[in-house]
Amino acid sequence: MANEIVEDWFEARLALPFKEYHFSRGLGAPLVSTKVDFLKACRLGETLHLELGVEALGRSSAVLAIRGRVRGEERLRLRHKLAIVSLQTRRAIAIPGEMRERMSRFVVPGAKASPDPATHDGRAPVTAFRSSYLVRFSHCDPAGIVFYPRFFDLFSSALEDWFQSGIASPFGGDFMVTRNLRVPGISITAEFVRPCRLGEMLDMDLWVKRLGKSSFELALAGSVAGEPRLRVAWTMCVIDFATFKSTPIPEDLRQRMRAFGM
Repeated sequence: MANEIVEDWFEARLALPFKEYHFSRGLGAPLVSTKVDFLKACRLGETLHLELGVEALGRSSAVLAIRGRVRGEERLRLRHKLAIVSLQTRRAIAIPGEMRERMSRFVVPGAKASPDPATHDGRAPVTAFRSSYLVRFSHCDPAGIVFYPRFFDLFSSALEDWFQSGIASPFGGDFMVTRNLRVPGISITAEFVRPCRLGEMLDMDLWVKRLGKSSFELALAGSVAGEPRLRVAWTMCVIDFATFKSTPIPEDLRQRMRAFGM
């Protein structure tokens, strides 16, 4: 959804449809980092209204502030940092003057550039849980690199694999069926260090940074042949699906989670 509003903004407000932006002008807008705070759940049948503003414009990057509301109630906040790159050289370039002028119209009055969100240093402990994923054609954009929303599918896959094989509480059995629990995200911050390309094998290391009463924070580090590609900090909460309220992490699962800590 965040990508859709960015794409719509490029087309309707910057007069740069992605087809022209990518293919005619030879430019790209890869995601450098994103931080998403989930304030309240959005439910089936609700209408989510997204609003986009520019928090800051750098020489070759733009920080976007995206807010999601349902009937005026804020449900989520995103801080999206995009780079402007040449598809020919794959390097950042200065935002073209005309494009900068159009972007500047959306700078939020009084906005100050917030610091780039931090995740972790990317060094996975020996206790980390590792899963590996082939970068498939279905993951990639026309440039042959992973389309960033697909990374979030891979993060969810790593989480599910950890529950299945790491802490022996598979989503489709023990955790969601027998215990009737769920793990919605509270916030997630992702830093994309280098792109992942079609045909590469992405190793995803996952470990526990913090265990609370009902919430926990995970760190993920993605690499290809040992080269760092991404870093993630992900906070989530265990809820009772019958009441949709937070509930303590079951003690047996807590003990198993600890085995994957720092």
